[in-house]
Amino acid sequence: MKKIDVLLAAYNGARYLPEQLVSLRGQDDPSFRVLLQDDGSQDDTYMTLLQICTADSRFTMGAQQGAGLGAVGNFWSLLEQSSAPYIALCDQDDFWHPDRLSRCRQTMERAEKQYGEETPLLVHSDCRVINADGKVLHDSFFDHQGWDRSATSFRRLLVQNNVTGCTILMNEALKKLAVNYGDPAKMVMHDWFLALSAAAFGHVIMVDAPLVDYRQHGDNVKGASRQGQIQRGVKALGAWQKGKNRIQLTYDHAKAFGDLYGAVLPEQGRKDIAAYLATKKMKKLQRVIAVQQQGFTMQSVVTRAGQIVFG
Repeated sequence: MKKIDVLLAAYNGARYLPEQLVSLRGQDDPSFRVLLQDDGSQDDTYMTLLQICTADSRFTMGAQQGAGLGAVGNFWSLLEQSSAPYIALCDQDDFWHPDRLSRCRQTMERAEKQYGEETPLLVHSDCRVINADGKVLHDSFFDHQGWDRSATSFRRLLVQNNVTGCTILMNEALKKLAVNYGDPAKMVMHDWFLALSAAAFGHVIMVDAPLVDYRQHGDNVKGASRQGQIQRGVKALGAWQKGKNRIQLTYDHAKAFGDLYGAVLPEQGRKDIAAYLATKKMKKLQRVIAVQQQGFTMQSVVTRAGQIVFG
């Protein structure tokens, strides 16, 4: 059985980290290791990680403790250190269901049989959204965000990511590709870059079940909106510059992604990026029509409306 490396990048996570570590120890998958790396915390995070390594041989400290790499850089450092055939990403403040790894493994193994082990593959899942105290706020992160479960193509993910980092399992082919060409300084978030890489060079596969309790609290770097879709839509209409910036981000990220991979990006991926970037120079009505016709549509009612209003 192929081993899974679980990469846990931590920073000032002492409040919720013990619960996450309990959930990792409770995984029903028979073959995994957890690689832990603190990014220079001022709380008890580092000691908590050391203690779990002493208590459980499946837990190992990473080689760049306290390096101050930032959220993306810390994950990327662990990705470069990993040597396992499968790699899962893990946040410090969530809680994994016991079958989080095993169900993603099963899906990955089926995908590798179908597409081949040399094909870059990314498996991810839905989440439950919980608050700081562990109370369930939403049974499905996808439903709460209004995301489209069928949005796995490069064009759809180019304009809006629906892959949550803490649910990812990737194979070695995707890891090697991303490490060779990725640059944390040029990524909005590592999960979006990995999702696009898999979609461009291979496949993204979703397990349509909540396998992680995704905790929302005041210290989250990224996360779920606290408001419903209607509230978010009304609020967005009053935040013109923020809406414009969100659309601009998709153009900037698309260009950065294309630049990072350059000529190794499959021809269709290069064409897709060029086609999307071309819409930025169009007049309003022409751009709205082109985005729709060419499949560069965002996933929720709110974000699709934002494309029309702010694009």
